[in-house]
Amino acid sequence: MVRILSLVLCLVFGLAGCSGGGGGDVGAGNGASADGFAALRDRVTTAGITPFATLPPMGEVAYAGRVRLSLPLGGTAAAPYHGDLDLRVRFGAAPDPVTGRIGNLQGGAGAVTGHLQISDGRLYPDAAAARDYQFTAELSGTLTQNAVAHDVTAEMSGDFHGPQGAGVAGVIARGAVRRGDDIDTFDGSFAAERSP
Repeated sequence: MVRILSLVLCLVFGLAGCSGGGGGDVGAGNGASADGFAALRDRVTTAGITPFATLPPMGEVAYAGRVRLSLPLGGTAAAPYHGDLDLRVRFGAAPDPVTGRIGNLQGGAGAVTGHLQISDGRLYPDAAAARDYQFTAELSGTLTQNAVAHDVTAEMSGDFHGPQGAGVAGVIARGAVRRGDDIDTFDGSFAAERSP
């Protein structure tokens, strides 16, 4: 149901962050080519979704990767932005099992300062692979561009991919950008691989 709702939101808003291809994106913040995100996502997801039972029963796993967001900053139409993703997953009985941050965002209108904190994560061991996501988390933070601050919130939903969860990928939905009394919506996607 979560997967279907995310898809419906992407269709309703029609934003680029939910599209499957990397064409037409701006360059990534760390100098990666415009199709760097799509290549990473394809590399992560090719191996298929990891059965939850094969994931580590205990311990922490760190993932490093990228996000692609369609952000309406400064009162303008949504534009593609790329950034760095640092994600930590704690298996076992951890009270907040999915945490991390998104930062170093770059887009057509230039660099963005600030970051989005990842918190309030949940793991779903009984998720049906064709229908539900295996983890969710909340995003929140303040992003500043051209001296204008934007309060940002969203939800992250994803799956583990490859042998023993070698990677993660998913969507960012229900995004809200608040600037004063103005509220705009956004969405996006993410992909990451286990850190060495």
